[in-house]
Amino acid sequence: MRSIYIVLLGLTIAGCATTPAYNPMQSASQQELLLNESSFKAIQDGMTLDQVHKIMGQELVIGYAFQSPEYKPLTIPNPYKTETIKESGEVIEYYIDSIRQPDGIVKDNELMPLIFKDGKLIGRGWPFVNSLRSAKSAQ
Repeated sequence: MRSIYIVLLGLTIAGCATTPAYNPMQSASQQELLLNESSFKAIQDGMTLDQVHKIMGQELVIGYAFQSPEYKPLTIPNPYKTETIKESGEVIEYYIDSIRQPDGIVKDNELMPLIFKDGKLIGRGWPFVNSLRSAKSAQ
């Protein structure tokens, strides 16, 4: 009889122990997902637009969706968006370099701008873009 009480007490105590449920969205939102990282490392100033497009590719896989009977890749265009500065002729292509918050919205802080002039890469990054914009507004 005493062993039955010990077993029941043990089961009761074990039932009180809990582990936190795994939440993939919470786990994903606590880390930054880097994309295109190896491609960015391969790109050098002076490369042509075509050379950069070959390295970066035309699509970026951002996940997978189940479409019976298999998973299909979810893709977005690469570059994500393009802008032309008419006054100076620079072309800015924005590539997704990370997902900081998996909310379905691509924000500027998740993009890496690559800046081209006359079809050649002349720079990258937000400081470069901001200097172009400030030079444009000063004119």
